[in-house]
Amino acid sequence: MGTAQMPLSQPELLDNIRASPFTQISADSKIYKDECTYCFKSPFFEGGILVCLKTYFSFCEEHAQKYAQKTSSNLFLRYKSKRTVEKEKTPSDPNTGEPITKMTKLSIDPPKVNYTDEYFLTVYPHLDQNYPISDEVGSELVSVTEKVISSVSAERLNMISTSSNAWDADVKLITKHKDLVQLDNGKKIPVSGWKCEEEGCDINENLWLNLTDGAIRCGRSQFVSETVKSRGNGHMQQYYSSSGNPLVVKLGTISHNLDAADVYSYDEDDSVIDPNLERHLAHFGIDHRKMERTEKSIMEMEMDLNEKWEWAKCQEDGAELESIFGPGYTGIINLGSSCYMNSVLQALIQVEDFKKRYDQGSESIFEAIPLEQVHTDLNAQLAKVITSMLSGEFAREGSDLNAIKPRQFKLVMAEKHREFATARQQDVEEYIRFLFERIKTNTPEDVLDPSYAFRFKLENRFQDVSSGKVRYSENDEVLLHLPIAQELMEPIEGVENRFRVQMSRAVEYYLGTQTIEGYKSPVTGEIGGATTTLRFKTYPDYLLVQSQKFAYTNMGEMKKLDIDMEVAETLDISSYRGSGIQANEDPLPEDIETPKTSAPVVPSAPPAAQPAYDQSVVEQLVMMGFTENASVKAAIAVGTGGVEAAVDWVMGRLDDATLNDPPVQEAPTTAQTSSEVDPNQLAMVMALGFTAYQAKVALQRNPQVEVACDWLFSNVDSIPAEEPAAEPAPAPAPAPPPTPAAPQKERELRDGNGVYELIGFISHMGSRPDSGHYVAHMLKDGKWILFNDEKVAISQNPPKQLAYVYLYKRKTN
Repeated sequence: MGTAQMPLSQPELLDNIRASPFTQISADSKIYKDECTYCFKSPFFEGGILVCLKTYFSFCEEHAQKYAQKTSSNLFLRYKSKRTVEKEKTPSDPNTGEPITKMTKLSIDPPKVNYTDEYFLTVYPHLDQNYPISDEVGSELVSVTEKVISSVSAERLNMISTSSNAWDADVKLITKHKDLVQLDNGKKIPVSGWKCEEEGCDINENLWLNLTDGAIRCGRSQFVSETVKSRGNGHMQQYYSSSGNPLVVKLGTISHNLDAADVYSYDEDDSVIDPNLERHLAHFGIDHRKMERTEKSIMEMEMDLNEKWEWAKCQEDGAELESIFGPGYTGIINLGSSCYMNSVLQALIQVEDFKKRYDQGSESIFEAIPLEQVHTDLNAQLAKVITSMLSGEFAREGSDLNAIKPRQFKLVMAEKHREFATARQQDVEEYIRFLFERIKTNTPEDVLDPSYAFRFKLENRFQDVSSGKVRYSENDEVLLHLPIAQELMEPIEGVENRFRVQMSRAVEYYLGTQTIEGYKSPVTGEIGGATTTLRFKTYPDYLLVQSQKFAYTNMGEMKKLDIDMEVAETLDISSYRGSGIQANEDPLPEDIETPKTSAPVVPSAPPAAQPAYDQSVVEQLVMMGFTENASVKAAIAVGTGGVEAAVDWVMGRLDDATLNDPPVQEAPTTAQTSSEVDPNQLAMVMALGFTAYQAKVALQRNPQVEVACDWLFSNVDSIPAEEPAAEPAPAPAPAPPPTPAAPQKERELRDGNGVYELIGFISHMGSRPDSGHYVAHMLKDGKWILFNDEKVAISQNPPKQLAYVYLYKRKTN
């Protein structure tokens, strides 16, 4: 806290407060008051949080001291809150670990929580002294404090303006009614004094304005606190049913800041953004700048209830676990299916580079970033999360304020990604890749990039069997995939339909030589086949290994394979180091021109035709802001599944660079023959058990391996029998991988020995990687620790054989 100060008398403290500068709150002011800017201390912690009355950022006492020492801001509003919760044991689903009685929407009664808030004025350097808010401090300062107390926090406002609901955190979309035709009926709406216009209804709260004709009706009744519901008879919904006018706005949420206004579209069945709301209000004589916000939006009420429902019960094999506390044992509260993110963060703080960059280097990060950018800067948010996880402040035995809630980090990390920004479950492997790329692009050239602790280079040796000539290519990776080929699966005795796979054999299979049948040599013209072999060009400091236990069924559905992985505690892959082209090897000529199209050994296809699709689905997707190409592809993919399925299809592929390309013209009964096949991709598809011919057909339809495999599992039986062509055209030599845009300064990849020790793993419970539940187990001080969201405990039986992603560290001795 710094040097102790002599306490001031109350009159002296009052004089200091009166002499301290503060800023009047304007229409554009953002007020941060939910948690400390630099850590996760909230009003519930001892001392509460201090809101600077000059900049309206908030701090815990420790960070307020540092902040005040560096700035001229010394006047703070202290905000303290105390809650009393009626604790109940919540039964958990044994399959997922999620609570059985989990609250999902406003329709479920929340537990009882009592809150008591206190507010005082305090001034640096006497932050241990409080002064009551009264007329003695001056009417202007009292007015400012009242506005801070009653305001919607900037953190919450951000969620309100970008998300359609608090539980799913779905991205709020621009309404298709933004150009709504309004009736010129002469109706003008006053700035207050409203009442439901339904005959016999006298409700004067929870009122909604229909933006088509100016009708005012009450909304439905819903919880506004633990046991209290708002008044409402649902008359606006009834009015929409009879009138068909869909777009409404909640009158009590209209103010100078239209981002906080609650706009709902009945036929879109969601909260939406109306970019023309100001014009639509003005049509009925409403000047939003003259109105004060008097009610909460649906989103805010959901947030209030969700925040009061945080479960912390975890079981492992039916045994109660012993909790563990201290630095590095901080739990992370589930923000709504965010267990995938939580598990990854627990793994990252085991890595020295992440500690060095974001914990030991946190002060330099915070000093380099302007205060107003801390909430939106990725490095600042990473530093905030990792320092808090390693501090021990949020993992104290006996405290009811343990665990952190990194909501802002999740938003900043996700940026504009339409999947990671939601509260839907995601695939851990996909999130790891996304996170590392975000870190890479946000790390200055002269600063340590911790993602390079995981980055390595694979070498692919391609050999044309007929000529014996070879071509070497390289690609960067952050994760080693272990495909689960059928020949690796050994039945487990006494357990039906469950199999065992040895990790060492899976590694050998993946890095072994794969044969490509039917490859025609561009050198000799003979069909002699080809081989591909993967090797490590470099070995990273830390190695992530993914057990690819998810596969597509014949019905095209993703399903988890029932396998146990026999895990190597020490993984020695040093024998798989690549050494590049050898002196006795001849390279494939680089000047061989590959034909624009190839004629592999497949039957000729009938003329291509674009599949039929529902044009109305396309139109609705285009209105939502998606491109026409993406919309057509989605409509084709979902068939008769409807708009909702089409939206899900598009959102699941937003990171696909080809999403907005024109739809591929598909042949009705056989494969297209005009696209080249990358031998590397061919080998990956063949690794799943398909023949070279089947793999070619699929890859020629869609060059993406995942989509090609998806199509194969659904359509393998429809592929015509293979017929050799009379004079097959030469197959192309494998093209070198595209050269990515180099950063301004190329970083050197780490390298060392290839012997690793297991230090952690992430497990998945559920049938799909994008559903279910993730937990992490990490080896710390010789003990396996279970991290299950906010619950952190000593593991009694770490299920290594069931893990999805393994974390290895290079063995140094």
